[in-house]
Amino acid sequence: MNLLFVAVNAKYSHTNLAVRYLHQMVKDLPGINSSFLEFTINQQIQPVLFEILRKKPDAVLFSCYIWNIEMVRRLGADIKKVYPHIKIVLGGPEVSFRGEELLKSYAWIDYIVCGEGEGAALSLVSQLTGKGAAEGGRSTRSVLAAPQTADMDQLPFPYEDLSELDNRIIYYESSRGCPFGCSYCLSCTDRRTRFRSLPMVYQDLQKFLDARVMQVKFVDRTFNCDRKRALAIWKYLAEHDNGITGFHFEIGGDLLEEEQLDFLSTVRAQLFQFEIGVQTTNKATLGEICRKTDMDKLRYNVTRVHQAGNIHQHLDLIAGLPLEGFERFAQSFDEVFALRPQQLQLGFLKLLKGTVLYQEREKYGLVHSEYPPYEVLRTGHMSYEELSRLKLVEEMTEAYYNKGCFDVQLSYLLEYFSSPFMLFLKLGEYFSQRNGGLRSLGKYEYYDLLHEFFQKEVQGDDILWQWLSKYDLILREKPKKLPSWLIQDETLPLRRQILAFYENEENLKRYLPSLLGKDPKYIYKTAHMERFPFDVTDPKRPPEPVMILCDYSRRTAQGNAVSYKVTLE
Repeated sequence: MNLLFVAVNAKYSHTNLAVRYLHQMVKDLPGINSSFLEFTINQQIQPVLFEILRKKPDAVLFSCYIWNIEMVRRLGADIKKVYPHIKIVLGGPEVSFRGEELLKSYAWIDYIVCGEGEGAALSLVSQLTGKGAAEGGRSTRSVLAAPQTADMDQLPFPYEDLSELDNRIIYYESSRGCPFGCSYCLSCTDRRTRFRSLPMVYQDLQKFLDARVMQVKFVDRTFNCDRKRALAIWKYLAEHDNGITGFHFEIGGDLLEEEQLDFLSTVRAQLFQFEIGVQTTNKATLGEICRKTDMDKLRYNVTRVHQAGNIHQHLDLIAGLPLEGFERFAQSFDEVFALRPQQLQLGFLKLLKGTVLYQEREKYGLVHSEYPPYEVLRTGHMSYEELSRLKLVEEMTEAYYNKGCFDVQLSYLLEYFSSPFMLFLKLGEYFSQRNGGLRSLGKYEYYDLLHEFFQKEVQGDDILWQWLSKYDLILREKPKKLPSWLIQDETLPLRRQILAFYENEENLKRYLPSLLGKDPKYIYKTAHMERFPFDVTDPKRPPEPVMILCDYSRRTAQGNAVSYKVTLE
């Protein structure tokens, strides 16, 4: 029997763990020919359908999530129309909590697996290869409740050939479950946490390190809920660091302890990335959603990590939570912004079936879309119009803060606004009016529109603004083109002195070690040096020309080039 596991990911760079686990578990069973395919939600339906059917499957098994369920529905229905004998199986969090409802609604579904699919894999194969399937007839349509996988060590290593996944994010889990009971999260349904044994985790991680993959993202719900275990894994990764592979963890920000903070300050820059779900700083809301957070400890820990400067931090907020109105959410935004994470993700509450908050939605006046991802439309404390204004803040935060390309300009603009929230709100309103709505822009269009906003809304020192804008630009990349309004290059007359600087071996050892031994003309084209009429790293100092040198082979946690103030002779 030909089994085909299908993943439809949100992006090409993503990988799907579920289809790989299940493929590994059944591929060696007698009479089973197993394979899997990965697509993205951005692909056209018909080419995807063709690739699936070209495999001539007897059964197609989809991994279902809020971001792909609409596409899965279209594919499943079309597969059944073309070849009615092909069995269609759905599994994953999007279908696990309403199996009977979906079976009644969609005649093309044969089976729905509820819960962890690995626990139901053998039972499912038995159903698919049973008498009804063997005779080509329809076997009884049903929901299969998967028993919880008790032992994480029983799960196979999911990846066969890591060399095929260049430039992809490799997903990995060392634990399942979450000890916390946040009412908006599906993990609240099972608070038992199960861990893969450390020797097996080390063995798995070494495979990633040996393959020199670019990034591994742990999908553990709260990676550091067991503090000692988290520290042990971090130490293993630091001791076996290959200088290339980075690791992403979702952690509880208030769970870090001094021993961990001291150790984390010593690791290679870009070895670790942390994602921390703050969600809100409103104590009343945190209590209502059963999320226990020591906000003072979280602020302290995030600040300590930030001060070390070697770990990228991504902090999350959720708009639309119970008891939080527009003004109080603005306060949450400002308080999290003050921690200056490398990324601040503003998301919107999604009411997922199976969560406590979904069951209590009427209590809080939560009204949500009937379509995935079931995003909240209004709440008892926030109107639809107010949530729509927060969409503007979300877009501008993503475009101008999270990209890390405008840090210097934003710092200057913040001096003219009452709060970071008001800056991003005004930016969003300006751009929405200017463009007839928000839309994606070209790289330099973002600089142009920010400049227009500055001239209209701020009316500050235009010359100072232009130099600060140029500083932002050179920190990100060696400029090949400058916006038409930007001060042009004043460094070209200094070319001979810059080349002489690059000819000095001591200078290279100190500032550009990766370019040591290279021809000065090559270094001139690779690194960048820019003359400014004042110290752009501290504009309030008395005006005095400085030279800024950027090394693009090394990056800060913010993604900017490592830069220095240097002196030309």
